Amino acid sequence: MRLNMVFAVICGAAALVGGFEAVFQVYHLTVIDATARGLKHPRFWGFFAMNGNHSGGLLMYLIGRKRYPVMNMSESSAKEMERRKKSAGAGLAFLAAGVIGIICATLL
Repeated sequence: MRLNMVFAVICGAAALVGGFEAVFQVYHLTVIDATARGLKHPRFWGFFAMNGNHSGGLLMYLIGRKRYPVMNMSESSAKEMERRKKSAGAGLAFLAAGVIGIICATLL
């Protein structure tokens, strides 16, 4: 019983860190994309995309950005976007592994 609780806490911490990492990377990806597209207030769009229930802000950003083509994305920004995409994927993997671990700990 005690070992299951420790395992659940460890998995919860992994899920929490993974969730924060994914949200942090989505913010930065949105800011880079909004800057490259020439949108006003890219930090606002980044904050808006990382908030909302069920990712509503991100969906609104993705739908609204269609009118603005990419104008000036430098090579370094493109590389940073790729790096941040991989980091967001790692964050989602930690989140999924943590949630699966919590479920397994509660079932055992």
